[in-house]
Amino acid sequence: MVAGSKAVVCERCAAMGEILEELHEPPKHSEIKRIEQQKSATIEKANKAEEVVGDIGVLVRRKREEFGWKQEELAKKISEHESMIKRIEHGYIPSLNIAHKLEKVLHIRLTEYVTPGNQEYVPSSRGVAPTLGDVIIIKREKKH
Repeated sequence: MVAGSKAVVCERCAAMGEILEELHEPPKHSEIKRIEQQKSATIEKANKAEEVVGDIGVLVRRKREEFGWKQEELAKKISEHESMIKRIEHGYIPSLNIAHKLEKVLHIRLTEYVTPGNQEYVPSSRGVAPTLGDVIIIKREKKH
């Protein structure tokens, strides 16, 4: 409110009156597009679960050997015990936390996003009650 009139004014002129409401510049087209993409990515991630890849042991061993590191060296780089590296390389699936540490050090992708609703029934081939492994096959999508 400036000089008894309600008006849209610059900051300097607003100092001469009373601010009733602040107006903000509308976001630019490129900003709107970026915000929409972020929202879309967030929703997409919310609908998926992050999982460690099944062949992590092979990938870790191959990359470790490529760097010329011993299991003990890799373990020190990620602040874990050497026995953990041995277990992973022999088929153990580690926590996401350990997988993420390995990803950073080895510069490879060891996790992926899985869509929980993307499952299908697979009958047991043994003629006995199915295990969880028999019941579902999870279709994986590569992490972006």
